[in-house]
Amino acid sequence: MTELVSGTAAEEILERIFQPTTKPSALDQAEETLRHPKKLVYAAMSNRNYFWRAHIQKFILDSGMVPVSPFMLFDYYLLHTVPKNTVRDAMNNLLSRCDECWVFGRISLGVKVQIGIAKRLNKPIRYFDISELPVAVLPISEETAQEEVRD
Repeated sequence: MTELVSGTAAEEILERIFQPTTKPSALDQAEETLRHPKKLVYAAMSNRNYFWRAHIQKFILDSGMVPVSPFMLFDYYLLHTVPKNTVRDAMNNLLSRCDECWVFGRISLGVKVQIGIAKRLNKPIRYFDISELPVAVLPISEETAQEEVRD
């Protein structure tokens, strides 16, 4: 016996496919975060790249990670209202708590120290060329990452 496909069955399927999705509640979002926390990524960059800090934050967020960016947290050494060493100590504390360290742009002396800390703590390190910002951030190897020229 041959059975015809009913138009109502197709309509029901289409209705399920195209029905608007509901936004998750704050409770749903909190539960998802607790069940599946995202990795914390320390954004290491020279102070010469300070003006790219928001773009780098966005790049890390778009990568599905949570950025920890010293320049977003401490501005530029808290506008020099506290000793630099106090801010550096806070930055190193954050680095030790992050899951990964991502290096953006040329490597300054401070970034080189942060890379050394991350290596000693066995944290994954990724390197990125940011010379094409705001258009692109490009992954590169550690070997092709360049050091900054000091004045």
